[in-house]
Amino acid sequence: MSNIEFQKNYFELFELPVQFSVDETRLGKSFRQLQQQLHPDRFAGASAHEQRVAVQYSALVNQAYTVLLEPLARALYLLELQGISQQEVSSQKVAGGFLIEQMELREKLETISDMVDPETVLDHLMTEILADIKIHQNEFESAYVESELSEAAAACVKMQYLAKLLLEAEQIESGWLD
Repeated sequence: MSNIEFQKNYFELFELPVQFSVDETRLGKSFRQLQQQLHPDRFAGASAHEQRVAVQYSALVNQAYTVLLEPLARALYLLELQGISQQEVSSQKVAGGFLIEQMELREKLETISDMVDPETVLDHLMTEILADIKIHQNEFESAYVESELSEAAAACVKMQYLAKLLLEAEQIESGWLD
C-alpha cells in the first residue's frame, strides 16, 4: 500500500492522457487492475490502517472511473482541473436561441402523450437530444483543446440541459414499459 498516491488526478490514476476523449477499453482495463489490487481479501491480514487506506483508495478509484466514463462528468472534471468550479460552469450564459430550443423540446416532451404516435415521437425526440449532446461534446472538446475555457464551460451547460431533458424522456419511456 506504500505506492498509493491520493494526489493523482483521475487521468493519472488510470494512466490516461488528460483530455476529453477517453479510450474506454483502456480505462476499463486499468479500473479492473486497480480493483484487483485493492480487493479486500488481499488485505485480510493487514493492519487496520492498511485496510482503511485500501478501502479509501478503492472508493477513489470507483469515483474516478465513474467520472471519466461519463462524458459530461469528465468535461466538468477537466474544467475543475483548470480551476473552474461546477458553480462557475453553471453560471455561464448560453445563447437565447439554445434556450428557446430547449423550451420547444420540453414542450414536445410534456405534450407527447397527446400525440397520435407518442412512442415514435419520443424515439425521434430522444435521437435528436442524443445528437445535440454529441454536438456539444464536440464543441466542448474543441474549445478545451484551444484553451477557450469559457466556451468549454458554456458547452457543458448545454450538455447539462440536454442530459436533464434526456433523463425526463427516458423516465417517460420507462413509465410506458411498466
